[in-house]
Amino acid sequence: MMDPVASAYLHIPFCSHKCDFCDFAAFAGLDHLEDEYFAVLESEIRQRLARVKSPVRLRTIYFGGGTPGLVSPASIDSAIKTLTGLVEVEPHPEVTLETTPHAITRDRVSAWRASGVNRLSIGIESLLDEELQAIGRDHTVEQALAGIDLACRGDFTCLSLDFMYGLPTQTLSSWRKTLERALEITDSNQSIKHVSAYGLSLAANSPLYSRFPRDSQAYPDESAFVDMLDLLIDSLTRSGFEHYEVSNFALPGYASRHNSTYWKNGSYLAFGVGAHRYVDGYRSANFRSLGRYMKAPTEDEVSEYIDPETRVKEALMLGLRLRRGIDLAEFEERYGIDLYNLHRERLERLEDGGFVCLEEGRLFLTRKGVCVSNSVIVEFM
Repeated sequence: MMDPVASAYLHIPFCSHKCDFCDFAAFAGLDHLEDEYFAVLESEIRQRLARVKSPVRLRTIYFGGGTPGLVSPASIDSAIKTLTGLVEVEPHPEVTLETTPHAITRDRVSAWRASGVNRLSIGIESLLDEELQAIGRDHTVEQALAGIDLACRGDFTCLSLDFMYGLPTQTLSSWRKTLERALEITDSNQSIKHVSAYGLSLAANSPLYSRFPRDSQAYPDESAFVDMLDLLIDSLTRSGFEHYEVSNFALPGYASRHNSTYWKNGSYLAFGVGAHRYVDGYRSANFRSLGRYMKAPTEDEVSEYIDPETRVKEALMLGLRLRRGIDLAEFEERYGIDLYNLHRERLERLEDGGFVCLEEGRLFLTRKGVCVSNSVIVEFM
């Protein structure tokens, strides 16, 4: 029997401003298309769900973007009602909405909560104005603090603050200032139970390169990048956050349930322009072109059957991102693969180098391995 599909992602592409580092299907200046987009989105939801063979029992719903926080709360509410009216939903699902801090208002907070949104993911990126300007963000530190304050009054189950490091003009010292200020905020606001922090990774044609070319001295070098990650881990774990995934930290019991679906290689639904899904054994994606998506929302730009060999590789890649790593007995039961013996020579070499550890039947990255996680994981690909 197939496992139920437990998670659904809805992509909302509208932004007030497209950041220079962004490589997502996000569009500024098209908010006049909001009503039409949501009508198409809800049509896609109905049509795709009618085709799904696996049982669906949602425990998480995630609005990503773009900036979902900018659209009318009534549009978010309508999409939630359309989706949950067609599938079974577990009691007390995690419903996350991404937003920029300056999109948060008292009225929106109230409307989001009334619709069932219980988790906000707030894109802060940096708490220094000069770094926000360097990456093309259109909010200031003052606006970030004001937005966080409003969100903390909203009775959300969990607020997540999202940051980036390895930014142009950023130094270890300036990153320390952001982290210190962030922890002052989390210490004084009990609603903030999660922090995400991603190292800057740019697409080849990123607009940021027009101001800071790839070889610019403005970017921290590899050694400084590793030092920033070390500082991040030390600062947050000392403050009581569990480092549960390479780029994510949570107070006990508040890890992202939605993102855990991805990391555990589970099936998930996805709707909206550019959205990627994994359901009924296929990984597929909608068109990234907004016009193309609006004309044919159920036509896939990419669709690939995930064969057993690829499924095992993906489970290994995703599982190693989790700090608890991979339970080898559970892995063998699920995939029929003795992972350690299959990769014995490679694992022994990585163990000797101090990059991975096998302990109590669990394979996981060491602290040293986390700092070069992509390089370690690619060894198995």
